[in-house]
Amino acid sequence: MKNEINFDAPKIYNSRFLTKSNPKEIRRLLHHFSIPKNSNGKSVRFDYGTAGFRYHNKVLPPIMARIAIFAGLRSIALDGEAVGMMITASHNPEVDNGIKISDSNGGMLPVKWEQMATDMANSDNPFEESRINDISGKPRTMVVHIGRDTRSHSLPLSQIAIRTLVAMGAKVIDHGVVTTPQLHMYTLSSNPHKVMNVLLCGSSSGTCFERDYMISFVETYVSLLRTCTRQVKDDKPRCMLVDSACGVGGLKLKKIESILKTYAREGGDIIHSSAMVNLKLVNQPGDGPLNHRCGAEYVQKNQLPPVLYSEFQESEVPASYVASLDGDADRIVFHYTDSRGKLVLLDGDKIAVLISSFLQEEIRYLSTEVPEAKKIKCGIVQTAYANGSSTRYLKNIVQTEVAIAKTGVKHVHEMAHHHFDVGTYFEANGHGTVLFGPKFYDLLAKAEQKLISTSRTQRATIAWQRLRLLPKLVNQAVGDALSDLLIIDAILYLNGWDLQRWSGLYNDMPSRQCKVKVKDRSIISTNSNETKTISPASLQPALEAAMESMNSISLNPLSQARTFVRPSGTEDAVRIYAEAQTQDEANLLATEAATLVYKLCNGVSEIPTLPGQTRL
Repeated sequence: MKNEINFDAPKIYNSRFLTKSNPKEIRRLLHHFSIPKNSNGKSVRFDYGTAGFRYHNKVLPPIMARIAIFAGLRSIALDGEAVGMMITASHNPEVDNGIKISDSNGGMLPVKWEQMATDMANSDNPFEESRINDISGKPRTMVVHIGRDTRSHSLPLSQIAIRTLVAMGAKVIDHGVVTTPQLHMYTLSSNPHKVMNVLLCGSSSGTCFERDYMISFVETYVSLLRTCTRQVKDDKPRCMLVDSACGVGGLKLKKIESILKTYAREGGDIIHSSAMVNLKLVNQPGDGPLNHRCGAEYVQKNQLPPVLYSEFQESEVPASYVASLDGDADRIVFHYTDSRGKLVLLDGDKIAVLISSFLQEEIRYLSTEVPEAKKIKCGIVQTAYANGSSTRYLKNIVQTEVAIAKTGVKHVHEMAHHHFDVGTYFEANGHGTVLFGPKFYDLLAKAEQKLISTSRTQRATIAWQRLRLLPKLVNQAVGDALSDLLIIDAILYLNGWDLQRWSGLYNDMPSRQCKVKVKDRSIISTNSNETKTISPASLQPALEAAMESMNSISLNPLSQARTFVRPSGTEDAVRIYAEAQTQDEANLLATEAATLVYKLCNGVSEIPTLPGQTRL
């Protein structure tokens, strides 16, 4: 089975670290890929955003050479630990591209190193300024993993990075076309000492490449399905339509689909015939333009079903069970079409609720035989953008702790890691994961000793089996659409649920987002989790008055309307979020918040035009 599938193997340069740096070649590359000038004759300025550098592909070659140098220096600073460079622009249009940096722990760069990356990207001669020429004639250990997405310009951009790194004398591991989460996982697995107790792809060697990555996930998924205790009466095959945004996720899902089909053929009576999901893959690379009117970003932001570019029989499309990935497969959302033909979205908030509920329930079952399980601190990390209904459901029904972090993956990931023994986070856009801490693994070891003599069908034992499997099905380095797809499907199968049942856990409050352009976004500051503004001093009281006014006029006496605003991280603008009991009320509250920002924060241009312009 595993030998029939063509798993990609990386190409390795300078594998023995014997190559000295070549200052002449580095200078030649930097001169050839010089920083462009704008119409005023000044150098174009590049900034490190939330997920690295992201621009039109034509302007990226100078950045690529300079950030390759930066990646080598970062590896040197970490005493030779591996770091990663992913060439992708994620959910952006196909003409864009970018660089995401994976630190040695598979996560994002420390903030001070982000500034150093920005400085180096804008330097005419980072070779001299960084004193990298000091390593000339002194081979130093540098290891950099490189991956790229399916964009046509990703290959030449990656070649610039490889040439620069080889000239530095770095060991370069070129994985070719991979998803962003794969590149992060491969980087982490090169430094397994960085994250205590993380289970890496089931590989005993400590390294993880595509074969380990995919087979480990699928084997764990199948093992999780085998813990099913409910009576399965329906032999009808389960089928999921997967929209891959015409991106790299589609290529990798084809291989996962092949592994699943082999298990279905060879599984015999070990697993029910309807257990493993059949994947109907659409919007593969080449079927249509990348991310255009398809994929997780489009579906989640526009609340519309994806355009299906692939050829298929309409009768084959399971409109009741659909997943959409983004262009580099680090986000996933689920959706279906209801009886009225309306799209029903299950976004990152719904994913967090489903996974957290499942984890909490299994830990409760385990605690009936292993009391130490009650001491495990489980929690969810959300941002201010999380729908209020999800927060109330988690607190009141799941009865788990909810922490609010500043917007951005680095902030929610850090809080999940430091605040909980089992921390779950998913942004509304579908990016997220679960982090398991040392106390959780200690619990599993203690539980094994206590349950070793009990029946394998005892519910506490089944809970232990499931909890033991989950860390191997999770990419703890970063959000991973392929991993999340398998986790969600397994939980739905074990629960006997479909998307309709999952969606019915709670009803999202209608919301509205918009932005107001301002002269200078720096005059707006917020508290640590961005739920309230600090300056201008008059803005937060005005927003609270607007919320109070909305709750007083709402037709629902239990109205919990809210709004918050935050400065954009990329432009002189203020982003606005509002939610209320009805869409009209959410539109009205967003309009009022936009008006207040415009007046109190030196708005420019025009106030955004939204439905429901009547003032409160």
